Amino acid sequence: MGLVDRERIKLVTLQRTIAPALARMEEEFQRITEASSPLTREICDHIRLGRSKRFRPTLLLLAAQDDQGFASEAISAAASVELVHTATLVHDDFIDEALTRRGLPSVNEKFGSSAALIMGDFLYSKALHNLCEQGLHHAVELLARTTVLMSEAEMLQLEHRYDLDITQERYLQIIYQKTASLIENSCRIGVSFNSRHAGDEEVFGAFGSQVGLVFQITDDIFDYLGDSRRLGKPTGQDWEEGRITLPLIAALGNASEQQRQRVVELSGDRDPGVRSRCWPEIKEFVTRHGGIDFAFDQARRFGKEAKAALTPVATGPQSKLLAVAVEYVINRLN
Repeated sequence: MGLVDRERIKLVTLQRTIAPALARMEEEFQRITEASSPLTREICDHIRLGRSKRFRPTLLLLAAQDDQGFASEAISAAASVELVHTATLVHDDFIDEALTRRGLPSVNEKFGSSAALIMGDFLYSKALHNLCEQGLHHAVELLARTTVLMSEAEMLQLEHRYDLDITQERYLQIIYQKTASLIENSCRIGVSFNSRHAGDEEVFGAFGSQVGLVFQITDDIFDYLGDSRRLGKPTGQDWEEGRITLPLIAALGNASEQQRQRVVELSGDRDPGVRSRCWPEIKEFVTRHGGIDFAFDQARRFGKEAKAALTPVATGPQSKLLAVAVEYVINRLN
C-alpha cells in the first residue's frame, strides 16, 4: 500500500523528508522570539512547551523545496508563519477565556489576560518585522492580508455567536478567513521561493485554501468525536461557547421542526455550565441527524479539490508529499 493510501497518516512521516529544514526553522523561531523582558521570555518558553505540529511551516517548506533544497529566506518565512499561527492561538484563548492549550495552562490562565493580549500582539509584530528585516516584501503583504482576514473572521464569529440560523455559506466564509487563509498564504509564500514553479502561486494558493477548509472542518468534527485527553482541550467547547459549526448546521437542516425547536430551547440558555450539562443531548442530536457524516463528506470533497488543484503543475516527490499532507488532515486523529 502506498504512502498516500494509508489511513491515519502521521505528520511525522511527512515531516521526515524535510527534517533538517524544520530544525533550522525551530532555531529561527527561537531567535525571532528573543526579548529583553523577562516575562516575555518566560511566556515564550511556556508556549514552546506546548509545541504545535508545525503544519503550516511544513506546507510552506514543501512548496518551497526545489532542486537546490531550501532558500534561507524560506526557512525564516516559515518561522514567521508559525509565529502568526501561535499569536492567533494566544488571542483565541484570551477571547474564549480558555483554561488549557495543548494540555498545558493557556497563556491567559497562567499569566493573566493582559499578558495574553500583549503577547499575541508581540508575536504578530515580531513575525512581520522579521520578514521586513529579510526584505521579503511579498511575504509581508500576504501575511498582513491574512491577519486582516483573521481579525474580520473573529468579528463575524462574534456576530454569529449562538446563531442557529447561520448558513453553511457564512460558516465557510468564517473558516476560510480564520483558518484557511493562513494555510493558503503559507503555500503562496513557500512557492514564491521555488524556481521550478515561477508563476504557479495561484495554483498553490488554491491548494492551501482547500486544505485549510479541510483542516477546520475536521477540527470542528473533533469537538463532537474527539478525546479531550488527546486534543489537549475539552470536547463540546464550541457548543458551550456558542460557536455553531458545520456538524450542527447540517443536523439542524436535516431535523424536523419539532426536533429543531428542542435545540432552540436548549440553546436559549447561554450559561456555560447549563450548556455543558446539555452537551450529551446535542451531541446525540447531531449524530442522529447526520451532521457528522455530512461534515466528513464536505471535508473529503475539499480534500479532493486540493489534490486536483495541484495536478497540472506539481510532479514527482513534491506532488506525492503534498497529497500526503491532504490525507493527513482528513485522517488525523488529533
